[in-house]
Amino acid sequence: MNRIPTARAGVRAPLVPLIFLLFLTGCARIAPAEPWNVLLITIDTLRADYLGCYGGNRALTPNLDRLAAEGTLFTDAYTAMPITLPSHTSIMTGLYPRHHGVLSHAYTLGQKFRTAAQIFRDAGYQTIAFISSHVLDPRYGLSRGFDFYWKRYDYDAKRAEAIRQESGFDILTEAVENWSDRGATQPYFAWIHWFHPHKPYDPPPPWRALYDKREDRSVNADVATFEKLWFGEIDLPQETIDRFRDLYAGEVTYTDQQVGIALAHLRKAGLLDHTIVVVIADHGEMLYEHDRYFGHDVMLYDPSIRVPFLIWAPGLVPAGTMVSATARSVDILPTILELAGLPPVAGAIDGRSLVEAIEGESIGDVPVFAELFPPKENWKCEPRHAVRAGGWKLIREDGVEGGALFHVDADPGETENLFGRGGAKRDEMETLLKAQMDVGVSTEKPRLSPAEERRLRALGYLGGNDR
Repeated sequence: MNRIPTARAGVRAPLVPLIFLLFLTGCARIAPAEPWNVLLITIDTLRADYLGCYGGNRALTPNLDRLAAEGTLFTDAYTAMPITLPSHTSIMTGLYPRHHGVLSHAYTLGQKFRTAAQIFRDAGYQTIAFISSHVLDPRYGLSRGFDFYWKRYDYDAKRAEAIRQESGFDILTEAVENWSDRGATQPYFAWIHWFHPHKPYDPPPPWRALYDKREDRSVNADVATFEKLWFGEIDLPQETIDRFRDLYAGEVTYTDQQVGIALAHLRKAGLLDHTIVVVIADHGEMLYEHDRYFGHDVMLYDPSIRVPFLIWAPGLVPAGTMVSATARSVDILPTILELAGLPPVAGAIDGRSLVEAIEGESIGDVPVFAELFPPKENWKCEPRHAVRAGGWKLIREDGVEGGALFHVDADPGETENLFGRGGAKRDEMETLLKAQMDVGVSTEKPRLSPAEERRLRALGYLGGNDR
């Protein structure tokens, strides 16, 4: 099997990712009387079909694949919204965005909503978070309940990226190592968020060399290029499109290695014993499959809303199991609470526990809802809404006549729009979607500070008429 080369020079050279498979060797020490720790790993912009455990062969992902092999993998998992802040808010509350009110970036979660961290802290857990992006800044509400909320962007962002490019070393991974070195004196709920698969696709040199062997590197896979492509100002040959996809794969493999490094350190410190590890992406990524688009924030096609999702907990969750029941990001909170032996969320939520499905029971199918709301006026699209159920999918855009209807079981690439001849099936899907949308939302946009605008624009979240 190919190995990732070490960096040639820099602050700290990355090790071969396969070495970090050692974090799973041996048996975890299970003490039934102990509370279970919970480690939530969210990986930004990670497509399920780029992981080996989902049948992907474009990127090497040995650490995530090993977690899946020794845990439970959900084959049919979806996000509530392919935008980072609303998606994570749904993970942390068990609510769809139109119910928790965080409709895009820069919205703030209302005080009446309780987060996973608040629930676990009230149950006596230490709560720790390590996040990679300012779009999850404490001002937006997700830091509530955390005893410690480490932010990668508190440090010199340009220097941090320069170090990553020079040596492959990620300061977020180091922060996780430093915490694990101090140990934990009580059960913990920890959240680690890696951002690297997000655009621009610019893996450090060893990972770039592994995937990008083309001589022509005159066009970068960066935000400016993707904006010009979306607005029809440039065109790209297929070779460049394939190169961009390979660069994305390099970022995926790099992130897999960081997961392995962190888990190896947690294992060494004894912090993986009696621990439920949950891995999910906040959303996927379009890689030019539809409408010349690289990104995720205007599309509700499956590459944007389908996500990898797995749970590893030796002695609690069966190993080598694949669950085909529909799983949604809103199901995370009720599932981890039940696995940890804590009471369910007080009050109504949109998610359901998946524990029965993990144990091999049939829990029935449920519709998947996904939506998009613009973070600003004059956005790339109007609000969009989708429902996926029974092998079919309907997408609607506000202010646009008609819609898109796909028989996704027969047409997984969503290439044949059957809306005009959908008949009874279209009406059935329309009814499902309208029932979800009966709860109105306020579309008043939050006021962005100049700094917020600059940061969101750098990530490609602000564009269009103000480019």
